[in-house]
Amino acid sequence: MDVEELVGRWNLTAWTATDENGTVSAPFGDNPQGCVIYTPGGWMSGQLAVADRRQLPTPVVFAGTESERAEAYSSYLAYCGEYRLEAGEVVHTLHMSLFPNWVGGEQRRTAELSGDRLVLATPPTPMGGRVLVNRLYWIRAE
Repeated sequence: MDVEELVGRWNLTAWTATDENGTVSAPFGDNPQGCVIYTPGGWMSGQLAVADRRQLPTPVVFAGTESERAEAYSSYLAYCGEYRLEAGEVVHTLHMSLFPNWVGGEQRRTAELSGDRLVLATPPTPMGGRVLVNRLYWIRAE
């Protein structure tokens, strides 16, 4: 795969997480929402969300109770930064992230491209006492 094949906007069709025993789960449910954009200049932005997220009972973005905000923000993931291709991987170098611990670091994803379909997979990652490989399935939108 080369940069020209990756450039564009991609819509999320599925997100699976497979543990070391082969058990598969769907972290954001059966119909996650998301898009990732790769520009020709080497910039990317990605956003993922649980479908049909509950609205907060306030029009003020930083208002709501702590538990309401926690629910809202734990059902959404977003980051942006630079990207490069490296031996079958897309490497995202993060400038901003909803999860502040990722800022300044890299997120590596193996990349498989077939026509207008893209699969990005994380390396095995310890999470909640298990080791997971997350796979995000995308279809080209433009």
